[in-house]
Parts: sequence; C-alpha cells; structure tokens
Amino acid sequence: MNTDWEQASALEVVATVIQHLRSHGIEATLVGGACVSIYSHNRYQSSDLDLVTAASLKQLASALAELGFDRIGRGREFRRQDCGFYLDFLHPPVAVGGEAVETAQVVHTEWGALPLLTPTDCIKDRLAAYYHWSDPQSLEQAVMIARAQAAQVDLAELERWSKREGHLKKFQVFRIKLED
Repeated sequence: MNTDWEQASALEVVATVIQHLRSHGIEATLVGGACVSIYSHNRYQSSDLDLVTAASLKQLASALAELGFDRIGRGREFRRQDCGFYLDFLHPPVAVGGEAVETAQVVHTEWGALPLLTPTDCIKDRLAAYYHWSDPQSLEQAVMIARAQAAQVDLAELERWSKREGHLKKFQVFRIKLED
C-alpha cells in the first residue's frame, strides 16, 4: 500500500509506521495527544505522534529511513519532509502519572493494528498534566475523551487513580465539567 504522506491522517501515519516497525521486530505503543485525537474523533489535533518503544535509536533510525523519515537533532524525534506529523519515541514503560500501564488497547485500522492507551488511560494521561501543571487544555481534552468514549471510560478507576495521585479535588473539577 502506497502512502500519500502529504495527505495522510495521523491515524494512517502512525498505523503505517507501527506496521513497518513491527516488520523489523520493533513493538511500539501510541500515547499522548494522538490518542486524544483518535478518541475525540479529531476534535483535538496533535502534530506529534508519541510512541513508547524499547528499540534502540539505531534500530529506529534504520527502519524509519526506509520510510523516508530522518532523525531531528540529537533526540529520538523523526520527521519526513512531506508529512504533516513527526514521530517522537519515548523510553518505556508506558505510564500515566505514577503508574505503569499494564495493557494497551488495540484498534484495527485499514493500515494495520494500532496499540494505544485505553480511553481511561488516555484520560489519566491528560488529567496528569492538569493535576501537576494546572493545564486547562489538558482538562478540556480529558472531558472530550470522556464524553466521546463514555461507554469505555471507567470513572471509578479514574477516581481511584486520582486519589493515588493526590488530586481528588481536581478530579471533582473534572467530574463537574463532564456533567456540564
């Protein structure tokens, strides 16, 4: 399947990249803002695609070069000139706040299987930014996901996690915004 990188959506880019990495024995999980885009039905857009992988920089650079992605600077970021998204590879574990994520959700796309945070863990990720940095945009993103994915969101788990993070009062702000 040929990818039109200039026109490709975030979902197409990340699913294509993950399938290519998998063909090289590299596993990766999508986290961060791109998960928000997917779960909010693109009400939020992110130009960076954050992926957690244990692969070495050398392994990533070799595999991604085959897709036309070049390393940016000295970090673990890669960009393709004709693509509107860049890839940022984070070190494991996949975690939200102070807790490791045990299981990822797998979304099946026309470009292949895409492992990513569950809606509940994606909300935790956004709430962590709200809790620790008082970022109002992250709170709004958490609410967007919770509304769009209501049937899949575990509010009791979010409350338990918020208590463990020491932010029950801010969790109540989230609940009030969710009910508005």
